[in-house]
Amino acid sequence: NYIESFKFYPDVNNQKLSFEVKTKGLGTLNMKTEFEGRPTGECSVCADADSVCGEITLSEKQLWEVGHGRLYDVTLTFGDDVVNTYFGLRDIKIDGQKILINGKSVFQRTVLDQGFYPDGIYTAPSDEDLIKDIHLSLAAGFNGARLHEKVFEPRFLYHCDRLGYLAWGEYPNWGMDHSKKELLSAYISEWKEAVMRDFNHPAIIGWCPFNETNYKQWDELLSTVYYLTKSWDPTRPCIDTSGYVHVVSDIYDVHNYNQELLYYTIPNLL
Repeated sequence: NYIESFKFYPDVNNQKLSFEVKTKGLGTLNMKTEFEGRPTGECSVCADADSVCGEITLSEKQLWEVGHGRLYDVTLTFGDDVVNTYFGLRDIKIDGQKILINGKSVFQRTVLDQGFYPDGIYTAPSDEDLIKDIHLSLAAGFNGARLHEKVFEPRFLYHCDRLGYLAWGEYPNWGMDHSKKELLSAYISEWKEAVMRDFNHPAIIGWCPFNETNYKQWDELLSTVYYLTKSWDPTRPCIDTSGYVHVVSDIYDVHNYNQELLYYTIPNLL
């Protein structure tokens, strides 16, 4: 008997944590939560199928916020299998032109982080190098990063979680011919794996599956991936493609490399 995977659904308004755990075998799933060593809730659920759902009412309300990565510790036990992990109590909503985190409008002043290291290319030499990138960004006045053209390592996302540093998850689609329909099957499997792996990171406040597609794109590629992303994770906004030609998107963004001030008329796409 063992735990295969799990997804957490924090409920800020009702001070609860809902969860879905995929298990192998039969037995009882036990779950406990703590905050800074203080017990905050627990529950036991009979696992007689491959998927177990439940919820814990939290005795303390400690919000995950920008600059304050307050994390609850979680212990999952199923037979002899024990998983130690964490979650952040926060939610994300869109209200007109505002993105709300825990009901508060947050202006995202973010850097474009390409995760490149001179002595490791796309592999950081150490944890210290990952942490240094976040501290440099914070010191320059930024509160997060668009993780650009790379699925970043979970260790980096962990440091984003604990430091309250915003992150947009992205896929490395550079060089793809977005007019080819046969790309869809290969793309979907890899992108789903990235979304599912990083679903529980509170620092990730949105998904961006494509970057700078153009007028030669196959529009159904972008719309299909957008709707699939929303089905895998309905808790976060999704930008269908960052820059140039949008099809369906929760957020409309513009890439402007002209140094002069330009005025745009932005259509209502939704």
